[in-house]
Amino acid sequence: MTTRQRLLCLAVTVAAALPFVSSCNRETKTDGAISGSDGAPVIVISIDTLRADHLPAYGATGLETPNIDALAKDSILFENAYAHVPLTLPSHVTMLTGLLPEVSGIRNNLGYRFDSAATPSVPTLLKAKGYATGAAVSAYVLRGVTGLAAAFDDYDDSIDRASEGGALGELQRSGDQTVAAAVRWITSKQDQPFFYMVHLFEPHAPYAPPEPFKSRYAAKPYDGEIAVTDSYVGQFLDALKSLGVYDRATIILMSDHGEGLGDHGEAQHGIFIYREAIHIPLLLKLPKGEMNGTRVKAPVQLADVLPTIAGLAGFEVPEKAKGMSLVQVARGKAPADRRIYSESMYPRIHLGWSDLASLVDARHHYIDAPRPELYDLATDVKEKQNILSDQRRVYASMRDEVRTHARKLELPQNIDPEEAAKLAALGYLGSSSSPTTGELPDPKDGIADIERIAHANGLIREGKHAEAVTLLREVLARNGSFADAWTLLAKTLDDMGRSEEALEAYKKTIEAAPMLAPGTAMSMALLYQRLGRFDDAIQHAEIALTSHPAARLVMAQSYLSKKDLAAAEREAQLLVKDPDKRDDAAVLLAQIRIAQRRFPDAMGVLDAMKSRTDAGGKQVPPNFWFARGDILARMNRIPDAERAFVEEVRLYPRNREAYVRLAVLQTLTGREADARRTFDAMLRFNPDPSSRRMAAEAAAQLKRQNAR
Repeated sequence: MTTRQRLLCLAVTVAAALPFVSSCNRETKTDGAISGSDGAPVIVISIDTLRADHLPAYGATGLETPNIDALAKDSILFENAYAHVPLTLPSHVTMLTGLLPEVSGIRNNLGYRFDSAATPSVPTLLKAKGYATGAAVSAYVLRGVTGLAAAFDDYDDSIDRASEGGALGELQRSGDQTVAAAVRWITSKQDQPFFYMVHLFEPHAPYAPPEPFKSRYAAKPYDGEIAVTDSYVGQFLDALKSLGVYDRATIILMSDHGEGLGDHGEAQHGIFIYREAIHIPLLLKLPKGEMNGTRVKAPVQLADVLPTIAGLAGFEVPEKAKGMSLVQVARGKAPADRRIYSESMYPRIHLGWSDLASLVDARHHYIDAPRPELYDLATDVKEKQNILSDQRRVYASMRDEVRTHARKLELPQNIDPEEAAKLAALGYLGSSSSPTTGELPDPKDGIADIERIAHANGLIREGKHAEAVTLLREVLARNGSFADAWTLLAKTLDDMGRSEEALEAYKKTIEAAPMLAPGTAMSMALLYQRLGRFDDAIQHAEIALTSHPAARLVMAQSYLSKKDLAAAEREAQLLVKDPDKRDDAAVLLAQIRIAQRRFPDAMGVLDAMKSRTDAGGKQVPPNFWFARGDILARMNRIPDAERAFVEEVRLYPRNREAYVRLAVLQTLTGREADARRTFDAMLRFNPDPSSRRMAAEAAAQLKRQNAR
């Protein structure tokens, strides 16, 4: 807290007649009170990666968002709202807790876990007042295992199984599915006080809007994604109106961060904290539309959401929470010199560059970097002209204040001690700590390497793996701390069948970014499993468990491959207790029964699981039909086994082992041409070099067996 803020706190404390103390971060139960708000539904609509300046409500042209526009007319619109981090998980934690990232400890999408039991949040505080609480999210980065689920009564993070194994940004579900889940829950709770958060992911890359939006916004697919999202918002708001919830509810529509779109050289987000990355839309619809049509120019922040809900619902703001009620800001009660803090640790964690921090007020935006920047937003909203040398006094004031925020990253603070011990035992962690900010490169100097990585990704999609490897090694020769480049290099080498080199590259990822160890360890565990190095697979899966519940699948499968059936059963029984993994556990248990030659028991487990998934309208998990085919083949029911393997590859075309088993049956029954077609299909869906090698080896082995 600055000297100016302390004096303001003292002055307000003495003047006890004033209703609130904004800079002291404490509000009374009546702060921001609105008639009819106590006990009213509270709903947050979070739209991922949505730039404010791409909405018509904020002056954008060239696209239509009629549903968000209609909500804006019923709401208070904050023209200058800011995110504290250009990343999804830290932003949502700040919104729900009112804590800045340095206090919450959540500073990246990966490598951090939110402790809901130790940290008061909107859902836990409202639950204490008798509210039901729920959420439906659309992206992997907000999965329940991050710790968020524990804060809610119900947390729907279901993601289509077919998307598993893809890039992080592709692990999502369609917004209409998320809205449907939200409406089902709200319908069941509409007659009681409730809090609900619905998260839509569509504006996030890759930009691939469906028709008619794809054609309508062919030149601007990002805007097409926004238009799609607007249609989902419309579906949700229409449902609220039909239920009689809309008019009496408090509804907050926000984004977690913006998108670079190349304005300063960054195509997406996470690295820079220029205005395009942190300026977000923020709408507050109060019960019965009170104060609707109000537009507020004063700067506000995501940390203001919790104090706003506290004032409306009547609970105390936690002591460490920052911010003030948005209602009070709308009433003109915000300090004239209010400054909003933002940061990005992503370049430091993922890229080996300096982290960044900034302060923005009603006029200026200061970015603290190895080469600092200062912009006048009144005359240069696109932030193209650095005026730091002309405004030394403003620069000094903002520099001194931004550096009061803690930006030190220490391994013990970010890695669970047990996890750190496992990493150290495998030789991944040394005793050195992260270098200070001043010793790291300025992200502005390295942003061109991000484009090179994008080019490498393009080469990989074209099947030019060797060229991609050359390009990635050139990038890493300049910056050996570029964790994301090491990860991409590892995956590319793995696809090429250069497994040992891939493992070394994964180890370099952990050395460069220990906070990312769970995800990297998961990739290594899968690779070790494919290589038949099951002890290594189990060790790395244990590290991955903190962030990836699916790691237990790898452990169980590895124990099964080692013929340690007792250990495999132990892990499978633990999976049975997880509602999201119960079906996978059933497949594992069936495979264990197969290994025990208890074929009827194995089939019984699969049949029971199939009945359960059919009743719930769900798809069977990967390996269900593979396991069924295995049983049938061992029972010499070859046609039935073949049909089972065909169904497996239809549902899960990346299951390479199922193609091989199918080709074996076709070869054994004298249909070599069918077997060749099966291998061709395998390679269409798995075009990487390792799959080609696997198909060639399997075909050669079958040919040798036929020659005997």
